[in-house]
Amino acid sequence: MTKQDDKKDEKAASDQQEAQMVKQAIKDDQGLSAVANHIHVAVKEGTVTLEGKVATEQQLNLATNTAAAVAVDEKVKNHIEVTHNK
Repeated sequence: MTKQDDKKDEKAASDQQEAQMVKQAIKDDQGLSAVANHIHVAVKEGTVTLEGKVATEQQLNLATNTAAAVAVDEKVKNHIEVTHNK
């Protein structure tokens, strides 16, 4: 295994750990707990990507803000769809 391979493995582990932290923060947020299972979190090279469906624009914004607060680099791509506004 080369040093480059080691760095890739470290980054992948770091990304996985960051994804778990973001997922937990979303689950723990009172405003998102009801929809947390509908939000998929992925991290690649430090950029957090959110996907899924939520009911309101407020939940979408809350998910983005929660992820940015936890994300190491504060880089968040939000691909969450709002199914309807209330």
